[in-house]
Amino acid sequence: MGVASDPVLLVLGSDDKRQQWITHHVTSHWPGAQVTTALAPDSSLPSTFFQDHKVDATILQIDFSSEGTALSGLRVLEQLRNNNPDHYTIVLAVNGSESAAVRALKGGARDYLPLAEITRDALLKGVAEAHGHRRRTSEATSAVRKAAAAPTTVQVPGYSIVKEISTSNFSSVFLARSERLRRNVVLKVMNRGSSQRELDDAERFQREYEIISSIAHRAIAEIHDFGVLPQHQFLAIEYIPCGDLRDRLRNPLSIDESLFYLRGIAEALRVIHVFGILHRDLKPANVMLREDNSPVLIDFGLARRSDDVNGTTSAGQVLGSPYYISPEQARGFRADARTDLYSLGVMFYEMLTGHRPYSGRSAMEVMAQHADSPVPRLPPHVALQQALLDRLMAKELSERYASAEELLADLGPMISAVA
Repeated sequence: MGVASDPVLLVLGSDDKRQQWITHHVTSHWPGAQVTTALAPDSSLPSTFFQDHKVDATILQIDFSSEGTALSGLRVLEQLRNNNPDHYTIVLAVNGSESAAVRALKGGARDYLPLAEITRDALLKGVAEAHGHRRRTSEATSAVRKAAAAPTTVQVPGYSIVKEISTSNFSSVFLARSERLRRNVVLKVMNRGSSQRELDDAERFQREYEIISSIAHRAIAEIHDFGVLPQHQFLAIEYIPCGDLRDRLRNPLSIDESLFYLRGIAEALRVIHVFGILHRDLKPANVMLREDNSPVLIDFGLARRSDDVNGTTSAGQVLGSPYYISPEQARGFRADARTDLYSLGVMFYEMLTGHRPYSGRSAMEVMAQHADSPVPRLPPHVALQQALLDRLMAKELSERYASAEELLADLGPMISAVA
């Protein structure tokens, strides 16, 4: 079943006027929106309500003025999470604080809005993000079901497919067992063809192999094998089973943890930049974590040699995620090592705050903010990192860190690994 074009919300709280205010603004903006309201302590509603409705999000009001009312609200949050771990809950905090935000996010909330600062725009933005999350989840579920229904036709000699990890127009990625290595690997497979697009994709695939195979370093995913078959090309890459930084960011990070990951990724960038390689698609999903939490760069499909004269972006062409793209990439200008450092700065902001610095309704809107908006200000509890962020996310290349080496010198000795 698809997702409705307008949001479907459940609003739980004890403030009737606030519930009416939320309902009014949501239904005024989305005339077809469905908003159901109820008292937060009524724990029987969520389970029965979710059986019959495809809910985009629950807006849950929690009063943090006393430990008793806070625990009561957090128990409802826990119940919502137990009903559906992927459910999108927005906590509307009464008498909230920094510690209240941490408790709510650790309890499973996807967004935290202080009641004292709530505005119509903030409310609608939160609901829009929840609705978009539901749409993406629905599309991903449909894709998984479609893939599960269709037999896996890819066969690579020497490898047994365990499961499909992801698929795109460019390639499919599988968890596979290598007969030679006797261990699991990530198998990236691309169909071969004769169209210009397929030839370009094949060139990117070959480049990824050449780039990764030229580097032997713990911070770069190891390449085990490369091959060309009549209908496919494939790469066998080191399998890192501990997850990626995107998953880690679902829970708040401390300043020390953020600096630990920042330094580890900067070290990885220093290595590839020494080899004259630009990653150009740095984002949390492309940073895997080893058992000791040290980061590992993956996915060099968009990488380029720094001396590549064709390293610019054509007008209207977006390379990489718009949420982490540099101002020069957004403008279609030539990239250099400082481009990767800007993307690392965006990730550092997300590590410190729990959210991305810029958002919008389209990729072009987000890219425009990267190009023209000021460097975002950090909240008070992490404000001491502002000078570091300013140099990482400087709009002008001349004001940015010139190299990963320079950034590492500012960061100083490596701090202890985080648990």
